[in-house]
Amino acid sequence: MGRFASTVEFYARYREPYPPKFFERVAEQIWLCGDETLLDIGCVPGLLAIGFAPFVGSCTGLDPESAMIEAAKAAAAEAGVGLSLIHGRIEEFPITQTDDVITIGRALHWLERHATLTVMERILASDSGRILICRASSTETPENAWVKPYKEVCRSWASGPPEKHYRIGGKQWFADSCFRALGETSVTEQRQITVSDLIGRALSRSNTSPEILGEGRTRFEAEIAAALEPFVQKNGVLVEHIVARASIFGRLPCGDQHCSDS
Repeated sequence: MGRFASTVEFYARYREPYPPKFFERVAEQIWLCGDETLLDIGCVPGLLAIGFAPFVGSCTGLDPESAMIEAAKAAAAEAGVGLSLIHGRIEEFPITQTDDVITIGRALHWLERHATLTVMERILASDSGRILICRASSTETPENAWVKPYKEVCRSWASGPPEKHYRIGGKQWFADSCFRALGETSVTEQRQITVSDLIGRALSRSNTSPEILGEGRTRFEAEIAAALEPFVQKNGVLVEHIVARASIFGRLPCGDQHCSDS
């Protein structure tokens, strides 16, 4: 069973969503025409693949967790979106066809850097190809001061790599490779969320998954509810500010390349 196997039922429903405007803005920024091919690495239940699918000609999701592939298939059918889905790891990707766009969500820190760069150098379209490192997160503001105590509870129960492991940035990850940063875009959305939603979000993460929590899950959920209770409004919801970001990378100009195997 993979690290994310027990998170599947919570991932698509409770992870921080990418606002529809995010996909529109990124599509405009990288000049998508509607006939491009896109590969989503570590697609999980297809959050990025489904969002970008209307802006490209064909979209493929790749994930090493078979249950995530099934979840992406169900989510795509529900959204009325056509996706090709592959169960596997990018480090062992055998397909030699090129892709115009490669997207990576919260999977960057799980990838074997050298092997992944080697594959991306092979499959990304030579000149116009773009790599999008995407992330949606809840940011703390005066209106949603619950974010800090919520994260503190999750951090106290987390089991796995240290938190800094999850914070590696695209520029650091692509340093000394054949790719360079081209820009960044972000979209902010305010929404309402419930305590149950935030408990589900915590259970969607690999370091506080049901498998990791085991018999402690009931106490974990109770601690989250207690930490959030002071911030719940009279209508039973909390205010959330979601910031969705995409860091855009492309190939270095010919003659100025520092490839990953150098």
